[in-house]
Amino acid sequence: MSKTFDSWDKLKKSLQKEVRDATEEAVEKSFQDLHENVDNFYTAPEGRYHRTGQLAESPEMRLYGSGDLYTGELSLDTTYRYYPAGRPTDVIYGYAEDGGLLGNGGFWQRTQLNIEENINEAFGKRFQK
Repeated sequence: MSKTFDSWDKLKKSLQKEVRDATEEAVEKSFQDLHENVDNFYTAPEGRYHRTGQLAESPEMRLYGSGDLYTGELSLDTTYRYYPAGRPTDVIYGYAEDGGLLGNGGFWQRTQLNIEENINEAFGKRFQK
């Protein structure tokens, strides 16, 4: 960002816009990565049970903010109920992440690494040293 500003207010508004845009970019790219990482879970053979595909439908994204504060949140929707599993959905997703189900685990861990990369890229191209 190499602009000249004639007032503090214009500088502040420009910085706020850059932060908002960088946050949106990082969160949206991370959401795409989360979907890809979760989809990778399903590339392992299905085995003896039929998969519902609910994990693939569970990624959620939220963006919040205004003014000086912008933030984003990624999560997995755990309101779906697996019957007759007898365990809460977040526990089942934990098994999936840890490789305790037939599928490729580690999707959340990979996403966390992607998030850091996406933040560095989105903010780095706007706020270079």
